[in-house]
Parts: sequence; structure tokens; C-alpha cells
Amino acid sequence: MAEMWSVQIGEVDNPGNTGVPPVPTRVYDGEEDGAREAFEEWSAKATEGDYRYVLLRRTGEIVEAWGTPPAVA
Repeated sequence: MAEMWSVQIGEVDNPGNTGVPPVPTRVYDGEEDGAREAFEEWSAKATEGDYRYVLLRRTGEIVEAWGTPPAVA
């Protein structure tokens, strides 16, 4: 079975209210090379896009993170 990878960003619903947790949005699902490219793309846009985090994940684990992600089990 091939490994599945994903990229998730944390978007802020209300930038004026910093106490509200970011909304997780999955922006990529697929193979590793594509996920790493998507991570680089979304990380580069993170500050301008006001994303709280960008996660590169291999199914079941976080591989890299930018910013402060939500708590994960």
C-alpha cells in the first residue's frame, strides 16, 4: 500500500479575534513529492495569507510544521 500524504493549513475566521483557533483546511492529498511541493507553496504564502500553520503530514504523523498547529492526537 502506498503512503498517503497531505498538506493542511490553519486559516483564521476572524483575524481580529486571536483567541479563536484556526480552521483546518486540507489543501493537498496524494503522494509524497506532490505533498512536499504543496508544503513549499503554501508555506511561502503563509504570512501573507495569515495562516497560523502549514502541516506536511504522512498519514498518521506530522512530518513538518510551520507555525502553531492545533493539538493532534
